[in-house]
Amino acid sequence: MTATVVFVHGRAQEFRIPDEMAREWLAGLNAGLTKAGLPTLAPERVVLPFYGNILYQAATLPGADRPHLEGLPADPDTPGPLHPYLPADVGEIERRLVADMGAVLELEAAEPELFGWTPDRLLSWDATRRLLLAIAERTRADQEIITAHLRDVAVYLTRARDEVLDAVRRDVPASGPLVLVTHSLGTVVGRDLLDEPAVRDRTRAWITAGSPLGLEAVQRNLRPPGTRHPGPTVEWTSAYDVRDIVALGHPLRPIYGDPLTDVRVENGDRPHAIERYLAHAEVAAPIGRALG
Repeated sequence: MTATVVFVHGRAQEFRIPDEMAREWLAGLNAGLTKAGLPTLAPERVVLPFYGNILYQAATLPGADRPHLEGLPADPDTPGPLHPYLPADVGEIERRLVADMGAVLELEAAEPELFGWTPDRLLSWDATRRLLLAIAERTRADQEIITAHLRDVAVYLTRARDEVLDAVRRDVPASGPLVLVTHSLGTVVGRDLLDEPAVRDRTRAWITAGSPLGLEAVQRNLRPPGTRHPGPTVEWTSAYDVRDIVALGHPLRPIYGDPLTDVRVENGDRPHAIERYLAHAEVAAPIGRALG
Protein backbone atom coordinates (compact mmCIF):
# COMPACT_ATOMS: atom_id res chain seq x y z
CA MET A 1 0.00 0.00 0.00
CA THR A 2 1.22 3.51 -0.81
CA ALA A 3 2.64 5.39 2.17
CA THR A 4 1.64 8.94 3.11
CA VAL A 5 4.16 11.51 4.29
CA VAL A 6 2.86 13.42 7.31
CA PHE A 7 4.57 16.80 7.84
CA VAL A 8 4.29 18.00 11.46
CA HIS A 9 5.31 21.64 11.79
CA GLY A 10 6.71 23.52 14.76
CA ARG A 11 5.98 26.79 16.53
CA ALA A 12 5.42 30.31 15.14
CA GLN A 13 3.17 29.17 12.27
CA GLU A 14 0.02 30.98 13.38
CA PHE A 15 -2.15 32.42 10.60
CA ARG A 16 -0.20 30.53 7.93
CA ILE A 17 -1.97 28.80 5.02
CA PRO A 18 -1.36 25.06 5.43
CA ASP A 19 -1.27 24.33 1.68
CA GLU A 20 1.46 26.93 1.22
CA MET A 21 3.45 25.43 4.08
CA ALA A 22 3.10 21.95 2.57
CA ARG A 23 4.40 23.22 -0.79
CA GLU A 24 7.45 24.78 0.90
CA TRP A 25 8.26 21.57 2.78
CA LEU A 26 7.71 19.48 -0.33
CA ALA A 27 10.00 21.70 -2.43
CA GLY A 28 12.79 21.20 0.11
CA LEU A 29 12.16 17.46 0.30
CA ASN A 30 12.10 17.02 -3.48
CA ALA A 31 15.39 18.93 -3.76
CA GLY A 32 16.90 16.50 -1.26
CA LEU A 33 15.41 13.45 -3.00
CA THR A 34 16.89 14.62 -6.30
CA LYS A 35 20.33 14.98 -4.70
CA ALA A 36 19.93 11.47 -3.28
CA GLY A 37 19.06 10.07 -6.71
CA LEU A 38 15.56 9.08 -5.61
CA PRO A 39 12.14 9.79 -7.20
CA THR A 40 10.48 13.04 -6.18
CA LEU A 41 7.16 13.12 -4.39
CA ALA A 42 3.81 14.31 -5.75
CA PRO A 43 1.71 16.71 -3.61
CA GLU A 44 -1.07 14.17 -3.16
CA ARG A 45 1.34 11.94 -1.23
CA VAL A 46 1.69 14.42 1.65
CA VAL A 47 -0.51 15.89 4.38
CA LEU A 48 0.33 18.74 6.74
CA PRO A 49 -1.91 18.86 9.83
CA PHE A 50 -2.13 22.46 11.03
CA TYR A 51 -2.22 23.45 14.69
CA GLY A 52 -0.48 26.83 14.57
CA ASN A 53 -3.48 28.88 15.66
CA ILE A 54 -4.26 26.51 18.54
CA LEU A 55 -0.77 26.89 19.95
CA TYR A 56 -0.81 30.66 19.44
CA GLN A 57 -4.08 31.04 21.33
CA ALA A 58 -2.87 28.86 24.19
CA ALA A 59 0.38 30.80 24.46
CA THR A 60 -1.33 34.19 24.63
CA LEU A 61 -3.80 33.38 27.41
CA PRO A 62 -3.07 35.47 30.52
CA GLY A 63 -1.72 33.58 33.50
CA ALA A 64 -4.15 33.10 36.35
CA ASP A 65 -1.63 32.29 39.04
CA ARG A 66 1.64 33.79 40.17
CA PRO A 67 4.63 31.43 40.19
CA HIS A 68 6.53 31.03 43.45
CA LEU A 69 9.93 32.42 42.54
CA GLU A 70 12.62 34.30 44.34
CA GLY A 71 13.36 37.86 43.30
CA LEU A 72 10.24 38.70 41.28
CA PRO A 73 10.22 42.35 40.17
CA ALA A 74 7.52 44.51 41.69
CA ASP A 75 6.37 45.65 38.25
CA PRO A 76 5.03 42.77 36.08
CA ASP A 77 6.02 44.76 32.98
CA THR A 78 9.70 44.82 33.97
CA PRO A 79 11.73 44.00 30.82
CA GLY A 80 13.33 40.60 30.82
CA PRO A 81 13.82 37.51 28.68
CA LEU A 82 11.24 35.54 30.67
CA HIS A 83 7.97 37.08 31.76
CA PRO A 84 7.81 36.79 35.56
CA TYR A 85 4.05 36.17 35.72
CA LEU A 86 3.57 33.21 33.43
CA PRO A 87 1.22 30.54 34.76
CA ALA A 88 3.16 28.51 37.31
CA ASP A 89 3.21 25.24 35.35
CA VAL A 90 4.35 26.96 32.15
CA GLY A 91 6.98 29.01 33.94
CA GLU A 92 8.39 25.98 35.75
CA ILE A 93 9.07 24.05 32.55
CA GLU A 94 10.40 27.17 30.88
CA ARG A 95 12.99 27.68 33.60
CA ARG A 96 13.93 24.01 33.59
CA LEU A 97 14.51 24.26 29.84
CA VAL A 98 16.80 27.24 30.40
CA ALA A 99 18.78 25.28 33.00
CA ASP A 100 19.07 22.29 30.63
CA MET A 101 20.33 24.52 27.82
CA GLY A 102 22.90 26.04 30.13
CA ALA A 103 24.08 22.59 31.17
CA VAL A 104 24.38 21.39 27.56
CA LEU A 105 26.43 24.49 26.73
CA GLU A 106 28.58 23.88 29.83
CA LEU A 107 28.00 27.38 31.13
CA GLU A 108 28.62 26.40 34.74
CA ALA A 109 32.28 27.41 34.48
CA ALA A 110 31.32 30.87 33.21
CA GLU A 111 28.30 31.38 35.49
CA PRO A 112 28.90 29.13 38.56
CA GLU A 113 26.54 31.11 40.77
CA LEU A 114 23.60 30.16 38.53
CA PHE A 115 23.99 26.42 38.94
CA GLY A 116 22.91 25.58 42.47
CA TRP A 117 19.84 24.10 40.78
CA THR A 118 18.01 20.79 41.20
CA PRO A 119 14.61 19.67 39.85
CA ASP A 120 13.13 20.37 43.29
CA ARG A 121 14.47 23.92 43.52
CA LEU A 122 13.54 26.34 40.79
CA LEU A 123 15.89 29.07 39.72
CA SER A 124 15.08 32.57 40.84
CA TRP A 125 13.67 34.86 38.17
CA ASP A 126 16.81 37.00 38.13
CA ALA A 127 19.13 33.97 37.85
CA THR A 128 16.99 32.58 35.04
CA ARG A 129 17.19 35.89 33.24
CA ARG A 130 20.98 36.05 33.56
CA LEU A 131 21.39 32.45 32.44
CA LEU A 132 19.25 33.01 29.36
CA LEU A 133 21.31 36.07 28.49
CA ALA A 134 24.45 33.93 28.77
CA ILE A 135 22.91 31.31 26.45
CA ALA A 136 22.04 33.97 23.87
CA GLU A 137 25.58 35.38 24.04
CA ARG A 138 27.23 31.95 23.73
CA THR A 139 25.08 30.80 20.80
CA ARG A 140 24.73 34.20 19.13
CA ALA A 141 21.01 33.47 18.85
CA ASP A 142 18.45 36.23 19.22
CA GLN A 143 17.26 36.40 22.82
CA GLU A 144 13.63 37.01 21.83
CA ILE A 145 13.63 33.96 19.53
CA ILE A 146 14.98 31.77 22.33
CA THR A 147 12.36 33.11 24.73
CA ALA A 148 9.49 32.51 22.29
CA HIS A 149 10.68 28.97 21.61
CA LEU A 150 10.90 28.16 25.32
CA ARG A 151 7.44 29.58 25.98
CA ASP A 152 5.78 27.61 23.18
CA VAL A 153 7.42 24.32 24.13
CA ALA A 154 6.31 24.85 27.75
CA VAL A 155 2.77 25.82 26.67
CA TYR A 156 2.46 22.69 24.52
CA LEU A 157 3.65 20.43 27.34
CA THR A 158 1.33 21.98 29.94
CA ARG A 159 -1.70 23.61 28.31
CA ALA A 160 -2.10 22.75 24.61
CA ARG A 161 -1.02 19.13 24.15
CA ASP A 162 -4.41 17.41 23.92
CA GLU A 163 -5.94 20.00 21.61
CA VAL A 164 -2.86 20.01 19.35
CA LEU A 165 -2.79 16.21 19.15
CA ASP A 166 -6.52 16.11 18.34
CA ALA A 167 -5.95 18.57 15.47
CA VAL A 168 -3.05 16.53 14.09
CA ARG A 169 -4.89 13.21 14.37
CA ARG A 170 -7.79 14.56 12.31
CA ASP A 171 -5.53 14.92 9.26
CA VAL A 172 -3.48 11.75 9.66
CA PRO A 173 -4.86 9.04 7.32
CA ALA A 174 -6.85 6.47 9.25
CA SER A 175 -5.19 3.56 7.45
CA GLY A 176 -2.11 2.76 5.44
CA PRO A 177 1.60 3.18 6.14
CA LEU A 178 3.03 6.52 7.25
CA VAL A 179 6.31 8.39 7.06
CA LEU A 180 6.43 10.98 9.84
CA VAL A 181 8.51 14.08 9.05
CA THR A 182 8.65 16.47 12.01
CA HIS A 183 10.36 19.78 12.75
CA SER A 184 11.19 21.70 15.93
CA LEU A 185 8.30 21.51 18.43
CA GLY A 186 6.61 19.21 15.90
CA THR A 187 9.15 16.53 16.86
CA VAL A 188 7.71 16.54 20.39
CA VAL A 189 4.20 16.30 18.92
CA GLY A 190 5.42 13.43 16.74
CA ARG A 191 6.92 11.59 19.71
CA ASP A 192 3.59 11.89 21.55
CA LEU A 193 1.76 10.53 18.49
CA LEU A 194 4.13 7.57 18.32
CA ASP A 195 3.04 6.55 21.81
CA GLU A 196 -0.25 5.54 20.17
CA PRO A 197 -0.19 2.05 18.57
CA ALA A 198 -2.58 3.21 15.82
CA VAL A 199 0.16 5.57 14.60
CA ARG A 200 3.33 3.75 15.69
CA ASP A 201 2.45 0.41 14.12
CA ARG A 202 1.96 2.07 10.71
CA THR A 203 5.02 4.32 10.78
CA ARG A 204 7.79 3.13 8.48
CA ALA A 205 10.17 5.98 9.28
CA TRP A 206 10.35 8.97 11.60
CA ILE A 207 12.48 11.96 10.65
CA THR A 208 13.15 14.69 13.20
CA ALA A 209 14.84 17.97 12.27
CA GLY A 210 15.93 20.75 14.63
CA SER A 211 14.47 18.90 17.61
CA PRO A 212 14.44 19.85 21.32
CA LEU A 213 14.20 16.14 22.29
CA GLY A 214 17.76 16.29 23.61
CA LEU A 215 16.74 18.44 26.59
CA GLU A 216 15.91 16.71 29.86
CA ALA A 217 12.98 19.02 30.66
CA VAL A 218 11.31 17.90 27.42
CA GLN A 219 12.11 14.24 28.04
CA ARG A 220 10.52 14.34 31.50
CA ASN A 221 7.25 15.53 29.96
CA LEU A 222 6.93 13.17 27.00
CA ARG A 223 4.32 10.44 26.70
CA PRO A 224 5.65 8.23 28.21
CA PRO A 225 8.25 10.23 30.14
CA GLY A 226 11.93 9.58 29.55
CA THR A 227 14.21 8.70 26.68
CA ARG A 228 12.33 5.68 25.40
CA HIS A 229 12.69 4.99 21.69
CA PRO A 230 9.26 4.66 20.00
CA GLY A 231 10.05 1.04 19.14
CA PRO A 232 12.19 -1.30 17.04
CA THR A 233 9.89 -1.04 14.00
CA VAL A 234 10.32 2.75 13.75
CA GLU A 235 13.47 3.79 11.86
CA TRP A 236 14.38 7.16 13.35
CA THR A 237 16.61 9.71 11.57
CA SER A 238 17.53 12.81 13.57
CA ALA A 239 18.94 15.79 11.65
CA TYR A 240 20.66 18.69 13.42
CA ASP A 241 22.78 21.73 12.72
CA VAL A 242 25.19 22.53 15.54
CA ARG A 243 24.20 26.22 15.21
CA ASP A 244 20.50 25.43 15.60
CA ILE A 245 19.63 26.66 19.10
CA VAL A 246 16.56 24.40 19.23
CA ALA A 247 18.63 21.28 18.60
CA LEU A 248 20.86 21.54 21.68
CA GLY A 249 21.52 18.12 23.16
CA HIS A 250 22.30 16.33 19.90
CA PRO A 251 23.31 13.77 18.82
CA LEU A 252 20.33 11.77 20.10
CA ARG A 253 21.41 8.19 19.46
CA PRO A 254 23.49 7.94 22.66
CA ILE A 255 20.39 9.03 24.59
CA TYR A 256 17.56 7.14 22.88
CA GLY A 257 19.33 4.11 21.38
CA ASP A 258 18.70 2.19 18.17
CA PRO A 259 17.30 2.17 15.55
CA LEU A 260 18.35 5.84 15.29
CA THR A 261 20.68 7.57 12.85
CA ASP A 262 21.99 11.06 13.64
CA VAL A 263 22.67 13.27 10.62
CA ARG A 264 24.70 16.42 11.14
CA VAL A 265 24.06 19.05 8.47
CA GLU A 266 24.97 22.65 7.71
CA ASN A 267 22.03 24.92 6.89
CA GLY A 268 23.99 28.08 6.17
CA ASP A 269 22.47 31.32 7.43
CA ARG A 270 19.16 29.63 8.38
CA PRO A 271 20.23 26.83 10.74
CA HIS A 272 16.69 26.02 11.92
CA ALA A 273 14.87 26.21 8.55
CA ILE A 274 12.97 23.03 7.67
CA GLU A 275 13.41 23.59 3.92
CA ARG A 276 17.19 23.61 4.44
CA TYR A 277 17.05 20.42 6.49
CA LEU A 278 14.94 18.53 3.95
CA ALA A 279 17.11 19.66 1.03
CA HIS A 280 20.03 17.55 2.32
CA ALA A 281 20.36 14.19 0.59
CA GLU A 282 21.17 12.46 3.89
CA VAL A 283 17.88 13.71 5.40
CA ALA A 284 15.69 13.11 2.34
CA ALA A 285 17.09 9.65 1.54
CA PRO A 286 15.49 7.73 4.45
CA ILE A 287 12.16 9.32 3.52
CA GLY A 288 12.53 8.22 -0.09
CA ARG A 289 13.60 4.72 0.90
CA ALA A 290 10.63 4.33 3.24
CA LEU A 291 8.29 5.43 0.45
CA GLY A 292 9.89 3.06 -2.05
